[in-house]
Amino acid sequence: MPNGHDRNWFRLCGAIGGFRDRHGRWPTRVRLFPFAIDDFRDCLFEAGDFALITSKIELVPEEDAPMIAEDDSGASYNYGQEGIFDVDSPHRAAEWFGVTPRPED
Repeated sequence: MPNGHDRNWFRLCGAIGGFRDRHGRWPTRVRLFPFAIDDFRDCLFEAGDFALITSKIELVPEEDAPMIAEDDSGASYNYGQEGIFDVDSPHRAAEWFGVTPRPED
């Protein structure tokens, strides 16, 4: 798992990709630490890209949620406990979003 400036993005995509690989559909929301949402909005993405992300998935701030992707059926994937489902999972999720984080300064 990368620990660079975009590590929270990698983890989000890992949770979403793991959910998709396990359940065959995209999740509707991800519960994650509030600081990760701040990182996406304030550091990693332009306003339009952040809006695109949140148009596809609800980001739910929660103090004790290490990237848990879920939907209304009760299906979930917990990146914090399960890690990467498949090495290509994060890449497929990033492609689904169609955005790229800003480069590191």
